[in-house]
Amino acid sequence: MLPHIQAAGENGSISQHNLGDDYSFWEELGIFKKPATGELSEIGKEIFESIYIRRDGKEIEVLKHLLLTFPPTIALQQYLWGVPEASVAQALTVLKTTGFWFYDSKEPLTHFLDFLNYAGVITYNKKTRAVKILISPDAPRVPRNVFIDPSRPFSNIFWIKRVLRECKGSILWLDKHFQKEGLEWLWSIADAEKITEIRILSLDIGDVNLGSDVRKYFKRFKQEMENKGIKTSWAAIDSKQIRDTHDRWILDGVGYLRNVPNVNAISSGQRSEMNLSENYDEARRMFEEYWLKGIEI
Repeated sequence: MLPHIQAAGENGSISQHNLGDDYSFWEELGIFKKPATGELSEIGKEIFESIYIRRDGKEIEVLKHLLLTFPPTIALQQYLWGVPEASVAQALTVLKTTGFWFYDSKEPLTHFLDFLNYAGVITYNKKTRAVKILISPDAPRVPRNVFIDPSRPFSNIFWIKRVLRECKGSILWLDKHFQKEGLEWLWSIADAEKITEIRILSLDIGDVNLGSDVRKYFKRFKQEMENKGIKTSWAAIDSKQIRDTHDRWILDGVGYLRNVPNVNAISSGQRSEMNLSENYDEARRMFEEYWLKGIEI
């Protein structure tokens, strides 16, 4: 792939048609711009300049950061971490199983493993076809912007759990149509050493999101959280009281804020984004004002 990065850097762009499946793969990784232009992204330009102009070796850290936030890398880490003598065939199976492989050719996989090896994320022996994961799956942090897409059902859920795991002190979740799947995500990351409080704020639209089965489900969830020392509550607010708010947010107790899609959009893979926001103070005031108007279930 490096010759293609060099060609695009020197000539301004390359013909993506000459690369077939490879191009869409490198575009997805973030080396080339979207939509397809054949031009390097800003990260791609940084890699090109480091390798071919400055020759300072900094491209390795740039690539490592890029790769460690790439969902296919995370899938390989989660499934193959600690697996002795994993093979390329196993790596391909992991990517197919998790919905990340939809290319006609196997070449992108070989080039992907080459890049992971180059960046020190794995070791990849071309002769024996052996793959070894060098960095544990707990390493990557959530990117500022996470794109939700139906072709990535595994990573969509992975990233919302990572967002929740980054919260400290409290998890305050405003989602008008919050659904019980969100409780499962909260349960999976609930760490009483980091979190002392969980508050969920939604509308009450009957059986759609707060039927008797959901209330029982929440009661069990609340009991388990409070047994761990995490105070837990879910309040419903009248739609007339929150008519001036459209988006959904997750915020913590110390300044972390994410603008997120609703629970259903994430679980079903509707195209949307989870974005880091710098408007914490305004969002916290808004949440607390709405909370006072809500009624706990």
